[in-house]
Amino acid sequence: MNGAYEAIFVLIVLLIFSAISFQRRLLDRDGTIIANIMGLAIYLLGGISSFLTVLLFFTVAELATKVGRSTIGSEHERRTIGNIIGNGAPALIALALGSNIAFYGAIAAALSDTLSSEIGLLSKRKPRLITNFKEVEPGTDGGVTVLGFLAGLIGAFFIAAIGAFIYKDIFIVVIITISGFIGCIVDSILGAAFEIKGMLNNTQVNFLGSASGALIAYVLTILL
Repeated sequence: MNGAYEAIFVLIVLLIFSAISFQRRLLDRDGTIIANIMGLAIYLLGGISSFLTVLLFFTVAELATKVGRSTIGSEHERRTIGNIIGNGAPALIALALGSNIAFYGAIAAALSDTLSSEIGLLSKRKPRLITNFKEVEPGTDGGVTVLGFLAGLIGAFFIAAIGAFIYKDIFIVVIITISGFIGCIVDSILGAAFEIKGMLNNTQVNFLGSASGALIAYVLTILL
């Protein structure tokens, strides 16, 4: 696929994405605009492979949210600019800085956290606060479950497998999976320590969690 066809493909996908987001109320208006801008920027900085990775991330995240919320009888909340920035900005920054491995680390952390939170709602056991392991109500910031952690690990591995396929390096699976899962844990710790107390908001916690995934992936690449 040459550059012109790729650009046309990306624009068509973004148009379809916008239509579906409005029709299914997945994103609000401003969130849709920012998501389109971010998707286009990711394509320009990272190419079609990075764009498709983000597209798969969004698709899997939405499916997990639908499954998790519908099972407990809760409606899917419309995502906003904050959700887009918190989950996507670290990946975009990584590409801007020229680090593809950090990009995948950030996306792996974002998907790991999303799957951990949403699939964790299906757990038959109450979540426990990650900082003291006391039982809390489902949906509590920093609350974790074994099922959620397993889902988070699978999410990180999913993005890692994409990265390994693109770069033809099986060792990348290890780096990105570890980075993404640790980023998920960091997100939970920040949620329990700061978000639950109102010291950080959800956007900030998501941003720092994804950014930690990016940083860990970058450092592991240097060390290993």
